[in-house]
This record gives sequence, structure tokens and C-alpha cells, in this order.
Amino acid sequence: MKRFISLLACLLLALPALGVAELSGEPLRLAEIEQFNQLLLERAVAEGQDTFPGEGGHLVRGEDYELLLAGPDVSADSLVLAATLGGGHAEHDAPVFEGPRGSRPDMLVEQLLALFLNDNPALAGRVDSAVLYIAGELPAATHTGFILRDGAQVQLVEYDIYYQTGQGVAQAGIQFTVENGFVTFIRSFLSPEVLSQEEAGQALASLRTLQEQHSYIALGEKDGSQFSREDCVLGGLDFFDINPEGAKVVLGPPTVEQTLADSDGGQLQVLQWEGFEAVFSLQAGQAHARRLVINGGAHEGPRGLRLGDTLAQAISRFEHSVQDADQPGVLYGDAQGQQPPYGLLVADAQGSLLYYAIAVQEGTAALILEFVDDLLVSMSISYL
Repeated sequence: MKRFISLLACLLLALPALGVAELSGEPLRLAEIEQFNQLLLERAVAEGQDTFPGEGGHLVRGEDYELLLAGPDVSADSLVLAATLGGGHAEHDAPVFEGPRGSRPDMLVEQLLALFLNDNPALAGRVDSAVLYIAGELPAATHTGFILRDGAQVQLVEYDIYYQTGQGVAQAGIQFTVENGFVTFIRSFLSPEVLSQEEAGQALASLRTLQEQHSYIALGEKDGSQFSREDCVLGGLDFFDINPEGAKVVLGPPTVEQTLADSDGGQLQVLQWEGFEAVFSLQAGQAHARRLVINGGAHEGPRGLRLGDTLAQAISRFEHSVQDADQPGVLYGDAQGQQPPYGLLVADAQGSLLYYAIAVQEGTAALILEFVDDLLVSMSISYL
């Protein structure tokens, strides 16, 4: 390990300085990681910081940053294994420290993604992750970018570089922690152990497999367009395609399951989970969704909407003509004549309702969003 760290130090010292303008839209470079590390190391040296033992090295902890060093000394020659920016509050008149390409804690995740290569602007992938890019192929240096998420809510953005050393393949990268759409921490890392060719190949193969998956698209090119058939999904259930058994596969066993008589002589099957209800019409041995409702929990609705989102956020996800979110009125289409497709905002003293309707074979289907004190408290899709 010591020999590897020595080789790594020599490699990093040979890296050239890179400017933001020449790299915008390009993969993260190894030199950018080193520049970030050196920036925080110079700060620690200037502040006269000391180290204390930490897992995997020696820690330095400042007001809004942390360093993991290979050795106990804090000097310009110290090898930084990891550096973290964020989580503290520097003095008001202190210099502003940034990550690669001007990235910083408190910036929007959309602004962050625009700084680096992104071959996947729709963020297509799985509901929990998506690949942004894979550039290069071993044995040459290989650059990767990916996100971890919970539906439309990005939780982590990571950019990595895999590169050859005398002992195998080393990995270095930058992680951006995200909460509520804003970057909270920036963390670099240089792996102290090398990967074998097989291990590195497996890691990249997993990313390439994920890159081919498109089962979930967060917002994509639909954001700002009219409500459509593809938006009729609540909690992972497609309103037009789901049946009771399929709902159980997606959401697990329901807490309540009952069959009721319908007014048209048929039957209704009602399934309930925590914060979610699905009502199906049973006719001639077939089950079709009559209504899907989200009224609690973290279930996701169309275009990444979740309970707790604001009225302005919801309106911005779809086509709209109302400039002031507090003013009710027609958002698009012939809402007054109730001719779909249309969008409509209705408000009174109790709260606000957003209606988005589309024409389907069975008649008119609509997404209804209910707001109290400007916050989303219920989402439902049903026939009108």
C-alpha cells in the first residue's frame, strides 16, 4: 500500500492545472480532483491545523471542511486521500471555497449536472440510479458519472476516473451529496487500494448494464408540457395497465383488502397501503383501475411530484399560462368547456385544486392535486 501511495503522489504532482472554461461539459479530470484537494490542504496549512487519527489515515477538521491525509503532517507536500467541503459555516468575510468547475454546496443539482458531461439529460435508468456517461475503456483511463436517487429526487452525484497504475487499476472521484435538490457536501476520494483488472472491469460492466436500462425517467423532455397518458402513474402503478395482483407486486401486501358492491351492479375491489389507495372495478372477470390515491408517505406521482411539494412547483411541471401561482384560472386548453386536454387551477379559502384532464377511450381521465397552505396533500387519478 505504501508503494502505491508513493506512486500516486508522483502521478498527482505531474498533473497540469485545468481551467473551468476549457472543461465545461467534459468528463471530470484527475487534475481537477487534485486541485480541489490542494485548495483545502492549503487552507489547512494556512490555519495551522493539526491531525488526529482517523479511519484509513489522519484527519484534519476545519470550520466547513475535512481532510483525510496519508500521513500525520499537515504541509504542502501532504498526500490527500479524501477531502470534504460543506456542513459548516465559514466566517462572513472568509474566502469562498469551491469544488471543481465552480461547484459548491447550496447550488441546484441541475446547475451541477450542467458543469460536466451528461449523455443522459432525461436521467433515464432505474428508479434508484442512472448513468450520466461512460467515456473511455480500460486499459486507457475511463471516466464515469452516475446518480443515486429515490425516484425524481437525486441523492448523490458521483464522477469517477479509473486509471492504470503499476499494480492494477486505481479509482478516484468526486461525490456530491444532494438534499431537496441542492448540493450539501462535496467529497473527493483517492482509493488507497488498487483494483485488479477483473474487479475494475466488473464495476464498469455494471455501469454499462445500468446505462442500457430506461425503466424510469425522472422529468426528461416532458417537463413543462401538457399532462399526458404517460403521466398517469402513481406510486409506480400505471392507471390504465395495473390490476390488483400487479399492485401487490409493486407495493407489497395491502393492509386492507375488501370487495364492495358497485352502483352499476358490478363489484369494487379496494386495496389500501400506508398512504395509498387503489380502487378497481370488477366486471366479467376483469379488473380495471377506477381510482388511485396518494394521501401519505413518500410515494411518487407524475413528473416526480411528492406530497409536500408547493403549488408553484406542481404548476411548473406542466404547461401553464397563469404567471402567478396564487391566481386561479385556466392553465391550458378548454377547461371552461371541460373539453380535454386541459389544465385548471381552482382555489378557495380551504385550499387549491389542480386538474389535468386527458381524453381516453373510456371518457375523460384526470390527475387531481390538492393543496392546503400551498403544500401538496393529496394526488389522485380517476375518471371524471
